[in-house]
Amino acid sequence: MSFVNAVLQLLVHSPPLWNLFRELGNLTGQRGAGGAETAGGATPLVDATARFFEEFIIKGEPPPTQQTASGKQREDEEAKKEDKVVDPFEPTYMYDAMKEKRQLNNLLDGQQQDAEEFFRLYLDALDEELLTLSASIGGRKLATAAPEVEEREVSQSGLTDVRKQGFMVLESPLMRIFRGKFRSTVRAPKQPDTVSVEDWQLLQLDIEHDSVHSIEDALARISHLRPVRLGPSGLSEASQQVLIDALPPVLVLHLKRFLYDVSDGIVKISKPVQFAPELEIPPEIMAPVAGKSAEPVHYMLYGVLYHHGESPGTGHYTVDVLHPNGDGSEKAWLHIDDEAVGAVRPEDVFGNERVDDRCAYMLFYRR
Repeated sequence: MSFVNAVLQLLVHSPPLWNLFRELGNLTGQRGAGGAETAGGATPLVDATARFFEEFIIKGEPPPTQQTASGKQREDEEAKKEDKVVDPFEPTYMYDAMKEKRQLNNLLDGQQQDAEEFFRLYLDALDEELLTLSASIGGRKLATAAPEVEEREVSQSGLTDVRKQGFMVLESPLMRIFRGKFRSTVRAPKQPDTVSVEDWQLLQLDIEHDSVHSIEDALARISHLRPVRLGPSGLSEASQQVLIDALPPVLVLHLKRFLYDVSDGIVKISKPVQFAPELEIPPEIMAPVAGKSAEPVHYMLYGVLYHHGESPGTGHYTVDVLHPNGDGSEKAWLHIDDEAVGAVRPEDVFGNERVDDRCAYMLFYRR
């Protein structure tokens, strides 16, 4: 279950998500006190996730020693209290809730699974329940209505928006935390430029190309022109350019390390890709706003998810997280390997050398 544990550790260290579920606890408490209720068991994953986040609010104090405990047990409990040690726990209630969701039940069969796929499907399932819950809370809605932009056309005279008239979609607060947007422009001779806008929950980066050695290199390739075919016969002169139209408060980057090879099937790209404590999204890959170039956007790294192993069919997942109170006084990086948690030096997180078989697979940033 390391693919689940690693993702959950990163999510519980995401401040916007932490704040969301703290507020959600207040709202559901008010609902339970007399507000409208959803159908029984309508939001099992939301309820389990709220309970999971609540586990981490405890200050690390062990439960009071029972009167019947032996002398050795009392000594152990006192030592834990003095050192602020907490026994690890297995969130079986989370696993049980996931098994109720069509998106997730096939992932919990004891087989090797992909952490990136789990992250996407978990957010999808959680998003569905949050939209269900928003209707039950009434005036204190968790979702806001927003117009859905289907497509935009750029004519010779300027940009024209094409929208579905009167069509509204609900946006949950979860998507406001993680959702970004692409703007894709297709250009062909003697044809008006066609621009479409597409949502994403995490930004997938191609790292296979020989020119990619860092996150910045991979980001730069997003805006490269690509040839496309238009119509049955195709127009060889047509091209597509993708730019970032909107960035989320929490930016998740997915390094595409698992690719299909005609000869070998699914293979892993294990080459190192450098990243730093801070990330600047350059204006060159951002869509212009009102005819003006976009400003650079800055992010701070707070989590790294690693895949261990050379094969895509086997392996293990661990994480490094920037803990807000890692050493008792200030932020510090921690390495989490299931129940094993320990301090890690920043140079080990951002070092240039590959010290073991682990490869950075997902990066979590705060805006």
